[in-house]
Amino acid sequence: MENKNSNQITLDKMLESIALFPLEDQLIISDIVHKRVIEEKRKLLANSVKESKQEYDAGLTKFGSVSDFLNDVEEE
Repeated sequence: MENKNSNQITLDKMLESIALFPLEDQLIISDIVHKRVIEEKRKLLANSVKESKQEYDAGLTKFGSVSDFLNDVEEE
């Protein structure tokens, strides 16, 4: 829990520092962060697709209806 608090303090200080920049620079920083988040989401999605394809290729996937899926979930 202490690590989370220290990260929060660092985040707060960073945001306070960014607030000192001119508005145009803040917008540029916002755009950069936004694009990095999008890229990270793309990487996560690509990894998920790769993992799913490997499971499919290995025969670890099932086929069925929504009812079949719900029955499997209830059984777990």
